[in-house]
Amino acid sequence: MRIQTIATSAALVLALVGIAHAGTPRGDSDNVPFQGVYGQSDNASASRAQVQAELEQARSAGLVARGDLDNAPFAAQADSGVARAQVAAEVARQPGATAFGDPNNAPFQGA
Repeated sequence: MRIQTIATSAALVLALVGIAHAGTPRGDSDNVPFQGVYGQSDNASASRAQVQAELEQARSAGLVARGDLDNAPFAAQADSGVARAQVAAEVARQPGATAFGDPNNAPFQGA
C-alpha cells in the first residue's frame, strides 16, 4: 500500500513538472546578443600599446596588486630547548590556553 502511494505521488509530481515545463517559452525571450564585458562591444578592440598604457596607469594608481599583501611569509622559529614533556605538562596545567593557526595570516578582504 505504501509503495503505491509513493509511486502515485512521484507520477503526479512528474506530471506537474511536465505541465509547468510545457508552459515556459523556449529560448531567450528578449533575444539580445552579448553586449561585451561591461557594455563594451567586441568590435572596439584596443591595440597592444593602448592596453599596456592602461595597465601602467592602473599600476601607478595602485589598482593592480600581485599576490596576497596580508599574507605574512612563514618564518621558522629557533629551537627553544624546551622538551616535549615540559610542553605537555604546561598544557595539562592550563587547558584551553593554547591557540592554533597563524595570527598574522589575515583572511582575504576582497578587492
